[in-house]
Amino acid sequence: MNSEPFNLHSERLLLREFTVDDAPQLFALYEDADVMRYTGEEPFTSVAAVEQFLSEYPYYERDGFGRWAVIDRRSDEFLGFCGLRRDNPTPEVDLGFRFFRRFWFQGYATEAARAALSTGFGAFGLTEIIGRTMRENLASTHVLKKLGMTFREVVEEDGLFWLIYSIDQETFARQPAPAVP
Repeated sequence: MNSEPFNLHSERLLLREFTVDDAPQLFALYEDADVMRYTGEEPFTSVAAVEQFLSEYPYYERDGFGRWAVIDRRSDEFLGFCGLRRDNPTPEVDLGFRFFRRFWFQGYATEAARAALSTGFGAFGLTEIIGRTMRENLASTHVLKKLGMTFREVVEEDGLFWLIYSIDQETFARQPAPAVP
């Protein structure tokens, strides 16, 4: 990971690069079946597996960005993660977020995602960012729409159907400033 970690702030949140010290919280997040229901991913098998994943996390070094730990600025509590990721072989940059259930429906996903989009378009000069969600995941679809993303296509992978939304830098820049949660 970078010697100078990248951090960003929103009204209530700090988004920062993961450290190996985040492994227990990330393991707990992935252990929740409700959190994982619409991800298409398997949970980690142990805290040690998360530590290894985080120690080898290539995105910060390669792209300057990745998924970031989301921390409550008042309590310093780990809420989940949000951020951008470029997955090879496509050049597309994907917005992703995942939060502990106790933090759902409080505007954290939208607030963190808006900060990530702003940073992606501003600091990293991206021209378009996509969001992928399983078609059954109505809450995440709602967040993507609140961010101003528009539906692009449905993609089927291994029997799962993903809705792909996107937003470009110009569209994002034209949006009115969000209301403070």
